[in-house]
Amino acid sequence: MSQITLENVYKNFGASQDHLGVLRGINLTVAAGEFMVLVGPSGCGKSTLLRLIAGLETVSAGKIWVGERCVNDLPPKARDIAMVFQSYALYPHLRVYDNLAFGLRRTRPQLASPLERLLFHTSQFLPPRYHYLPLGEKQLRQQITSIAQMLQIESLLFQFPRQLSGGQKQRVALGRAMARNPRVFLMDEPLSNLDAKLRLETRSQIVQLQRRLGVTTLYVTHDQTEAMTMGDRIAVIQAGQIQQIGSPLDLYHRPLNQFVAEFIGSPGINLLPVGVTEALQLTHPGFSLVLPPAWTKVLAPYQGQPLTLGVRPEHVYTSIPSPNHLPAQVERIESLGSDTYVILTTATQDHLQVRLEPRQQVRLGDTLHLEFRWPHLHLFDSTTGAAVRPQEICD
Repeated sequence: MSQITLENVYKNFGASQDHLGVLRGINLTVAAGEFMVLVGPSGCGKSTLLRLIAGLETVSAGKIWVGERCVNDLPPKARDIAMVFQSYALYPHLRVYDNLAFGLRRTRPQLASPLERLLFHTSQFLPPRYHYLPLGEKQLRQQITSIAQMLQIESLLFQFPRQLSGGQKQRVALGRAMARNPRVFLMDEPLSNLDAKLRLETRSQIVQLQRRLGVTTLYVTHDQTEAMTMGDRIAVIQAGQIQQIGSPLDLYHRPLNQFVAEFIGSPGINLLPVGVTEALQLTHPGFSLVLPPAWTKVLAPYQGQPLTLGVRPEHVYTSIPSPNHLPAQVERIESLGSDTYVILTTATQDHLQVRLEPRQQVRLGDTLHLEFRWPHLHLFDSTTGAAVRPQEICD
């Protein structure tokens, strides 16, 4: 396994240096053996970054290192990287066994002489007990059998891709990457074509396999639930620039900006426009809230200026009528069994989502009085989107 390092990487499409800049100043390190998830909205440059590392696209500027080697000028086959694509990319005319063996046979020929190659290929038309297997092919068969057992696809080895379900195809694609025993795995939204149940099962399998093999993995997705549940760390990217890198809980509880706060977490964070007074009071047409003295220094530049208040659905509480509590009317109720999510609208047409206990009964049209507690609040600069918080909370 090897570390992946990207140093000030740029990728431009077009003649001029600044035309269609897809990636801009990417600095990223994936530690040896780490499972890192790269997450962001469609079109933000995630897949392009993976293709640069794999050698399928050329870097406009910057350096890419795999271990101690700068791989900028190396062809894909010399980088010792295996990539799993969204579309599986299986050879339709080859059985599963030969799909798994294809890369191995290209990188290290298994048959030593023309005579052995002739005997091997000719014997494949005979019953299995008459197959001729040179030593190299025996070793290859043992390796593929071991991988098939690990992925639970032994029964599929002699079927064609057209005979497989989406989940089975994905496991074959994973097996083909594993068979090469690469230094790095790259995975480009490998679960996006699967249904919800199968996606959950395969997600767990991928994590278990990566931990078992210990191969450095960079996994691309636009699904923040996948990112939160799979990655040791997450890198959030938007418009070709990395916004924040950290553990799933770091990004959830301490987002560096409003984009990260909105993108990470399901259901999404609630956002409200507020003002700030000299008395550390957050003001909104529907409520006010006084913050503790720790906020004095960081809020001083924002007195009389607008800010954006963020609060997660699980950190909004129902309470009694009060100037400190925001009244809102129930517009929709989503009962999930273990939780109930209520969508509400305020008098100023702000929309909020609140998580309630299933036993708490509410009806459409009810007015709830919502309480916000300062330890769980996020504030963002309304112009730049940067997080505003005291250093003690950052630490």
